[in-house]
Amino acid sequence: MAKFPQLAAATMDVSPDDKLKALVESTDIDPEELQTCRDCLRMLDSIVRHLGPGWYIKPFGSSANGFGRKGSDLDVTCFLAGIGEQDRPFAIQELQTRLVPLLERNPHFELIEAVWSARVPILKMRFNGWLEVDLSCQNTEAILNTELLKAYARIHPAVKHLVVCVKLWAKAQGVSGAKAGHLSSYTLSLMSIYFMQVHPSLQLPCVPTLEFSLERPSPIFDFSGWRCPMTGAELLSRFFYFFANEFQWGTEVVSIRLGYRAQIASPEFAALSGHPFAWRLHIEDPFLLHRNLNCVLGDDQEVVLRSSISSASWDMSNWQIPQALQQGQLDFGTVTVKPTLQRPSQSRQHQALRESPQSNVSINKESDAEVVADKAKSVASNKRVIAPDPSTVPIPKLATFAF
Repeated sequence: MAKFPQLAAATMDVSPDDKLKALVESTDIDPEELQTCRDCLRMLDSIVRHLGPGWYIKPFGSSANGFGRKGSDLDVTCFLAGIGEQDRPFAIQELQTRLVPLLERNPHFELIEAVWSARVPILKMRFNGWLEVDLSCQNTEAILNTELLKAYARIHPAVKHLVVCVKLWAKAQGVSGAKAGHLSSYTLSLMSIYFMQVHPSLQLPCVPTLEFSLERPSPIFDFSGWRCPMTGAELLSRFFYFFANEFQWGTEVVSIRLGYRAQIASPEFAALSGHPFAWRLHIEDPFLLHRNLNCVLGDDQEVVLRSSISSASWDMSNWQIPQALQQGQLDFGTVTVKPTLQRPSQSRQHQALRESPQSNVSINKESDAEVVADKAKSVASNKRVIAPDPSTVPIPKLATFAF
């Protein structure tokens, strides 16, 4: 399991909001790293120009969509305008025969590995000795996805806060990463945005996907009238509660394209793959409507994901940030943040909640590990662990931050 820092040096009570805010702020990309990314892009652009007219370089992924974190890889694609999207044989040929020789002659780039067998062929490199770069070719679908997420990140700081918290939690919990059979960071971002769209107290605006095209600049939307009525901890708590208890796992589809709750049997998802497997988590790619992003999620990994979400929901119903975000330390590329925060003492309201008969899980255990183990067994046997609805939980009178 990846380790993340306990943040804020204090022994007195610190609210979950303040902990999460400090956690997100600690992962912000620092100016030096941002400048290195810009230098890398400029140099790649000058190299790609040698391929001829019509060639372009574009960053995508978390480094470009507004949800980037310190130490993240820089994902870049080069593409020739006017040809079909994701022409895999063409991409491999261009990377092997034209780009590789150009990059090998540049002293700023070190070629690490070529992944030709991937769905999107990738050339892994290192820039200036430390910045990890994944270079693909003709991966234009990723550009549209990036521009869409960037539009959501611009709506309100609360969107970035939730997305980053969920991604940090998933990494720390060991439930993210397509290579290991888990959901990708991109898919977790879609789940976070979808929750904010469909929650009746939030109703995050739906950005129209049809407005995005490679043939014209990305549109600018004005959603300045939208406000987030929840604090950071409330958002994360209700995210976990939604996917643990309210989301109709197996029949409902996560679709930020629609922005409302709909079943997989709806005509809107006629092209979506994975219909025979109704028990699976379904996530629609907002541009490639046939692509179900559960395609990388293994069966066992899905059980672990549901169990982990239930455990996190239970932790936050007790006004504790999830255990995965409280343990150990994390090395953010060049900066190491060490743990200093003690878990807060429980208020009388908190203790009353823990002893409440509302929950069907006893918490009179000798350790948190036993609680998590019990909940994992419950999920595996198709018995959901129901945490109290966050909207009914009394909020402790501790410092909170508002967006």
